[in-house]
Amino acid sequence: MQETERSIAGYPAGFSLLDGVALVSGAAVASVHIRAVVPAELSGFGIVAIWGTFSWIALSAAGPFIFIVRRYVRRAPEYPKVGDWLWALIGTPWLLSAVVRSAVGDARPERNDAVGWGLFVGIAAVSFVALGVVWNTWVVVPPEQAARTASHPWTNRLGLFLAVAWPVQCGLGLVIIG
Repeated sequence: MQETERSIAGYPAGFSLLDGVALVSGAAVASVHIRAVVPAELSGFGIVAIWGTFSWIALSAAGPFIFIVRRYVRRAPEYPKVGDWLWALIGTPWLLSAVVRSAVGDARPERNDAVGWGLFVGIAAVSFVALGVVWNTWVVVPPEQAARTASHPWTNRLGLFLAVAWPVQCGLGLVIIG
């Protein structure tokens, strides 16, 4: 079977079925977090806010899955780039806390509080690292080098976007822990 994707600078271009599977896995992680904060009744704005929160968490949590698929399954040459590493890093606290939250269950609220605070501390630490990497990658370098950083594949660009939007990650962490 021939690969139909075009290559841009040696990177497999485009979105593959495995990328879709990784994004669905991120949605599963997001559903574990969202289920704890959705009230019984929602207004129209509440529905939009919950879907926006769910979508952002799902996208963030898909980072480690995308990283594993593209690094070890697809074996893209010269992969990963800085944005890919950042996306995997940003999604790790969401993934780990979802695993722990699922294992703990809803029976003991004090444990859920500990998991929530662990999530927030993880997000804060990861956001601090992302801020440092973005600063050293884009701010303190010449413009030509900064422009090369935001190159293909799409996963690199999306990871860089999520890293720049680290305050949103912190805000969503606060939403989830209540």
